[in-house]
Amino acid sequence: MPRQLPLKPQLRDLSPQWIQRQDGVFLHLEDDLGLAKTAVQIPQNLTPILLLCDGTRTLSSINGGLLLQGISIGEERISNLIQQLDDALLLENGKFAGEKDKAIHKYRNSKHRPMSFAGTIYPAITSDLDLFIEESKSKFGPSGQSNQYDGTLQGVLSPHIDFARGYATYAKLWRESEQDLDGIEQVVILGTDHSGGLGSITPTMQNYQTPYSELETDLEGVRLIEAAIVGKDPYNEELHHIKEHSIELALTWLHNSMGGKQFKLLPILCGSFQKFIIDKQQPDSDETIKNIIDSLFEYRKRARTLVIAAGDLAHVGPEFGDATSMDELSLGDLASKDHISLANIEKGDPDSFFQASAEEGDVRKICGLTPIYLMGKVLSDCKGYSVGYDQCPADQNRTSVVSIAGTLLFGH
Repeated sequence: MPRQLPLKPQLRDLSPQWIQRQDGVFLHLEDDLGLAKTAVQIPQNLTPILLLCDGTRTLSSINGGLLLQGISIGEERISNLIQQLDDALLLENGKFAGEKDKAIHKYRNSKHRPMSFAGTIYPAITSDLDLFIEESKSKFGPSGQSNQYDGTLQGVLSPHIDFARGYATYAKLWRESEQDLDGIEQVVILGTDHSGGLGSITPTMQNYQTPYSELETDLEGVRLIEAAIVGKDPYNEELHHIKEHSIELALTWLHNSMGGKQFKLLPILCGSFQKFIIDKQQPDSDETIKNIIDSLFEYRKRARTLVIAAGDLAHVGPEFGDATSMDELSLGDLASKDHISLANIEKGDPDSFFQASAEEGDVRKICGLTPIYLMGKVLSDCKGYSVGYDQCPADQNRTSVVSIAGTLLFGH
């Protein structure tokens, strides 16, 4: 066994994908932080080795575990596979640790969190971006519904899907919100962390950059979040801010709608609530989640604050691991369930919003579940309405879709 390999290899939390090759079915694994130059594809019959790489077993123990499952490939081949995993930075306690330290040092010493998707998902040139957004907004007029609600705009559910598929919902939402953005001094933006750990809450001290300017991160707000996180390093997953698109895409539309105005920003990435669904418990029964909600509730009192949940809704169909394709009937059923979820947010009932997903076993795979729930808890006294619901194709045959919507919440 090569000396550089960890004695008891531990696989990182990853988002693997099954792929079909000419020589069989393989599980594709890659570093989602973009630090590695290579990926690894494990033959389907050898994937049990991944479950045994849990940080508690030596090479010999892993070999023994495979033998118990009727898999005999020998310690040398196991060592080679683990070497490939380590070279691809897929082991938590291998080469990844050193590369992660280098990357976080570079990130924290950079001028700001860079725009990772300018020039790909949206135009990098400000004038081109303005033209795209204004042309998109021009197709829709304000609904006038905001006149039915007391108070000012306090919260927004914004999509974070790519602009090509989601532009209409983005445009309807931010066109609708324009008249209510005056006077906002600080913005809390809760973004889905697609690579985040279970229940993870991850702030950053870095300023975010948009095509309009650099936005100052509110360090006092960051310290509130730090203090709220119990028993964990608040910055363990800070590198996710670099490649995660959820905050960047929603923030781009917001900053455009505010005419490039400056405001204090509190950017927070939110990991999965899957553990609360499995354990059948409300997320705010967790000490850290409760502390985060309380801290953000207090933070809102400091100045005129807008809370944004940058989250999409359902992810369903074969593209997302489902056995059946979406048809007109199932798309209609999905819309019905999505609107029930949205109605719970609109009426200020985030507990019912979460419970609806828990009771169905998260079959819709709402990737914005965590940020939407947290926004709802922080703005529990606010009510509003939704605009621009859409089901965006996730494959060429529309057998898989991502659903999205925009919601505005009003209160004091």
